[in-house]
Amino acid sequence: MKRTLAGSTGILLLCTGLLVGTSPAQAATGHDPYKSGCAATKRVVTSGELKVTSGQYKGSHYGDIKLMWSRKCQTNWTEIWVDKSDWGLVRVVLAKRNTDGKRIVDFNYGPGNGGHHWGDMISGRGICAWGFATAHRAKNLVARGTTPTHTSACG
Repeated sequence: MKRTLAGSTGILLLCTGLLVGTSPAQAATGHDPYKSGCAATKRVVTSGELKVTSGQYKGSHYGDIKLMWSRKCQTNWTEIWVDKSDWGLVRVVLAKRNTDGKRIVDFNYGPGNGGHHWGDMISGRGICAWGFATAHRAKNLVARGTTPTHTSACG
């Protein structure tokens, strides 16, 4: 009986060690930057704009898009500012797969939050990244936008 208990304890400690060894970036991939605390060390890496995609205002400024970086968590995510009644997609894209095997994280947002929306994070240390987003109203695509990628967007 003691031997079984000791063996179980050894397995428990080994598993606990594996969890403790997880990096903040791996733990943060796919999670909300604000709920996780990663946004506490955020900075804007690069920014762009969402533009109207059709009609008489095609090409006009519609909203703002920013690629964010968390120094603490070594992650990127995308934030946008659009009309509060819009819904759509917020995406962060890496130039190559990260250590988790991921390259893209999508987040679908709904109306509300004053029009400020953000996607989940992706670990991206040392990997170039950019943001992409769409904004819809009713059933029509209203706008889309991306952030430029340059050396400051390469983790």
